[in-house]
Amino acid sequence: MVGHSERFGPGVPKELDRYLIPSEQIVFMLRRHWVVLAEPVATSVFGMILLAWASSLDNVPGLLTQILTGLWLLLLARTILRAWEWYEELFLATDRRLMLVHGIITRQVDIMPMGKVTDMRYDRTVTGQLLGYGKFVMESAGQDQALSTINYIPDSDLHYQQISQIIFAPSEGKVTQKAAAPGSRVPISEPEQAWWRRKN
Repeated sequence: MVGHSERFGPGVPKELDRYLIPSEQIVFMLRRHWVVLAEPVATSVFGMILLAWASSLDNVPGLLTQILTGLWLLLLARTILRAWEWYEELFLATDRRLMLVHGIITRQVDIMPMGKVTDMRYDRTVTGQLLGYGKFVMESAGQDQALSTINYIPDSDLHYQQISQIIFAPSEGKVTQKAAAPGSRVPISEPEQAWWRRKN
């Protein structure tokens, strides 16, 4: 993800120009919650502590210390790989579809058209409520879609409202550019005639 998008401006990777059509508007773009890195980081830290403790003992054979060092280096490499995967993965919603771009060597793009979504379930575990993430489960018409479950979504309350607004907005609603949400680097799009703005 080198460089910035010419169409969408700073903060949007140039890579997305290949996947998005000119008329699409980005509603939000994000990386998964940092909690996905908690286990690899904790494992590496624990391994480092174990290695330091074993190295401090006088009666530990040198061969065992070398083996433990090798194992810890593998744990460290795994943590770096997971962090790289996390950084390269992007989840975004446009006014037309949901998209998950992921993979390091082979880039993969999973797509769920907004028009295919018939319902969406929003789950938040106790841990998710404490740390601020949630899971979206999409129900679609017809065959199974590639992107049906998205877990570890940060600021999930806000993003659930944004996706719901697009899915359940009236088809005649006109989408216009609005100000970016707090903390967002991507403009937010919303229907002009959303249900809460209508006059009876």
